[in-house]
Amino acid sequence: MPTTLEHPLSLWPSSALMAFVQRQVFRDTPNAGMERRTEPRLVLGMPVIVHGVDERISPIGEPQAMVIRDFSRKGTGLVHELPFEHRRIVMRLSYPEEGTLLAAEVRWSKPLGPFYQLGCEIVAKLKSFPAFEV
Repeated sequence: MPTTLEHPLSLWPSSALMAFVQRQVFRDTPNAGMERRTEPRLVLGMPVIVHGVDERISPIGEPQAMVIRDFSRKGTGLVHELPFEHRRIVMRLSYPEEGTLLAAEVRWSKPLGPFYQLGCEIVAKLKSFPAFEV
C-alpha cells in the first residue's frame, strides 16, 4: 500500500512494489521480434508521484506513488499498486532532475502480477504544478 505522510511529495512506493519492478527490470531482455517502439527506451525502477488531471491539467483525485519501469523521450511504463482510472496525468520524477514534471496521456492499462501497469505517452514538460508545490 502506498505510504503518505502529510504532503503529496511524501508519497513513496512500498518496498514490495519497488522489489517487484526491480525484478522486472533485471529480467528485461531485448525484444527478439519486431520492435514497435520508434524511440530507444531506458529500463529502470524510478519512484514517481502521479496525479490525475483534467483537460486543463487541474488536479483531480489523490496523488499516487508509482514506479517507472521503462522510459523514452515519448513515453513511459508505470507500475502501481492501486487501481487508477485517470486518462491524463502529471508525474513528478524523483531523479535524475529532482522535481521534473511531465504531463502524459494514458494509452493503455493492464494487470501486472499483483500490481497494475500503465502505458503513457509524454505530451509536455511542465515548469510547475500546483498540487506538487510545497
